[in-house]
Amino acid sequence: MKVLDGVTVIDFTQTYSGPFCTMQLADFGARVIRIEVKGIDDAARIWPPFSENGESGYYATNNRGKESIALDLKTPEGMEVIKKLIQNADIVVENFKVGKMAQLGLSYADVKKINPEIIYASLTGYGQNGPWNDQPAYDNVIQARSGMMEMTGFPDDVPTKVGPSISDYFGGLNLTLGVVMAYFHKQNTGEGQYIDVAMYDSLFAIMESPILCKDLLNQEATRCGNTDPTLCPYDVYPCKDGYFSVGLAAGSDAEWNRFCIAIDMPQLLEDERFATNELRIENYAIITPILTEYFRTKTKAELTDAFNANKIPSSPVNTIPEMMEHPQLKARNMLVEVEDQGVGKYTAIGNPMMLSETPAEIKKGAPLLGQQTVQICEEFGLTLKE
Repeated sequence: MKVLDGVTVIDFTQTYSGPFCTMQLADFGARVIRIEVKGIDDAARIWPPFSENGESGYYATNNRGKESIALDLKTPEGMEVIKKLIQNADIVVENFKVGKMAQLGLSYADVKKINPEIIYASLTGYGQNGPWNDQPAYDNVIQARSGMMEMTGFPDDVPTKVGPSISDYFGGLNLTLGVVMAYFHKQNTGEGQYIDVAMYDSLFAIMESPILCKDLLNQEATRCGNTDPTLCPYDVYPCKDGYFSVGLAAGSDAEWNRFCIAIDMPQLLEDERFATNELRIENYAIITPILTEYFRTKTKAELTDAFNANKIPSSPVNTIPEMMEHPQLKARNMLVEVEDQGVGKYTAIGNPMMLSETPAEIKKGAPLLGQQTVQICEEFGLTLKE
């Protein structure tokens, strides 16, 4: 049994953030029915990377475990089907621009008339209200507006986007959490509700350090590369065959002692300039060339052995191919082979939420467009005109 067995989700989502939410729900047992609205194409179907037969791997991985029904909502028959689905559903999820669902006659107010106990979740760039609520949003724009981009990169270089689409990811994750909490509330009270999540809010919400610096200290935090202004050593250093990352906890003299032993530089323990974390931060320009010179003489494997032996938080900067072969990911079942009707057999990222009694499961690949249309209509005693 899965934790969301028996839960039905009507999924109007597209591209990344919304489908990521409903993918999570499907992984944990919910029945997720994708609504393919005629005249509104999901751009994710044409996003790379593509399989040999031209199908989108991007679409496949975010829509695994779902069903698909294709409907023309401008026809009475199409609206009859969608209303029947909503009557029998627990949750509706959508990530259209503000106002689009109302244009379709499927706003929260409309849907609540059909099913008063419905949970209705919306994910947009900036939320349902505010001066930016109707503006288009992509991850790079959200990173810029939230302050994330200003905090990323090196001080003497341009603001830099974090690699993955983190505003989509955090937006989708917060929407998932909101849906699950609303469902818990519904189980206790029988009451549905509306959920409003914004990608912008989701990214701003992880900016606690610069916000606190401004509020408590009236200091403006900015880009600091791979360092941390409150810790030293805490950086990425070039080594013989790549790069190596290491970081020490603030105020941990024992960790500093072990670090100096690991790099075979006990003389640093006698240097008063480096006696405390505060002094090492103050003398960052002095200690960094010393450490950089040492790291350049070692390979990633040599550094890994030395720091692991002394229990120092550290890691080589791994490439994606290196990580895909690493036994840690395999032990955690974070790479799962999926047989998909569109792209064929591929390796999907597993679900990182490890529940002991009701674990996630990738039941099947993504549906073809409208694949279950006839089956779902027959299930509810409905027919669609050709």
